[in-house]
Amino acid sequence: MLPGDVGRRRYLRLAVVGGRTVLGVFYPTEEQDARRRWLAARAALSTAGVRVPDIYAEDSGGSQILEDFGAEDLAARLARHPSERDLWLDRVADLAATIAEAPDPGINAPFDAAFFRRELDLAREAVFDLWLADPLDAAERSVHDEWAESLAREVESHPRVLCHRDFHGNNLFPAADVVAAIDFQDLRSGPDSYDLASALWERTTLDWMTRERSEDLVRGFARRRSLPADEFARRLDRVLLQRAWKVCGTFARAVSQGRGETYRRYLPGELALVRSLLTGPADAQFRRVFERRLGVLC
Repeated sequence: MLPGDVGRRRYLRLAVVGGRTVLGVFYPTEEQDARRRWLAARAALSTAGVRVPDIYAEDSGGSQILEDFGAEDLAARLARHPSERDLWLDRVADLAATIAEAPDPGINAPFDAAFFRRELDLAREAVFDLWLADPLDAAERSVHDEWAESLAREVESHPRVLCHRDFHGNNLFPAADVVAAIDFQDLRSGPDSYDLASALWERTTLDWMTRERSEDLVRGFARRRSLPADEFARRLDRVLLQRAWKVCGTFARAVSQGRGETYRRYLPGELALVRSLLTGPADAQFRRVFERRLGVLC
């Protein structure tokens, strides 16, 4: 049995003749909508030229036999082989551009300001109320909420493209000389830097990613898509700020609930990333709250 995702799907790695393996996937009744969206997203991505798992067999009861890309995901490859990082990160940026240029199949509702704002509110609750057990006072809460509303609306206003939604090293796999994608059932329209920001700055890259390396990849992505590089880089930083605070909340909630000790070591790095991105005029008041409450932790 392999680890599942946040849904109730179950995965098995099965050995077949010739020493190969395949993945058995079972969708319980309550996950049939996820199965439908996975199939529709797979068709859309495959048409766009994205490497996705082949389907070897499927029945009407919620079971599939899929191509297995192996036990080593891209996060593991990058951790184990530092000399290959630039090569694979270039390929990740190319994949993000391929997805961005594909038409939206309309499987899921687009990202909007309300969605981004809800993620920021959940982060505030998880970090201050649950993890630190020290909720913001009324004045601090007002500062956070004004900042969150402004950032959510700013990110919503960015140019929109198709987004994988969970574009990170555990959902990407080295497959020959390309990057293959899995777990794409949440595919939707969103900010044009969303997937690239997700891939470059996430928990498995924080220990070794640098601003210089990230900037080179961001500029390469912008060139491929014929975008003004400086404007795209500014948009990416704002999307990254939203995502980083949201991820702080995810990690803090898991730790506070006793089910995420693995994430405890990632929290300081994620908080430091948020701190480094709170540089805009609209961030000034919340940065003061952040420094006062969290500065010593990152």
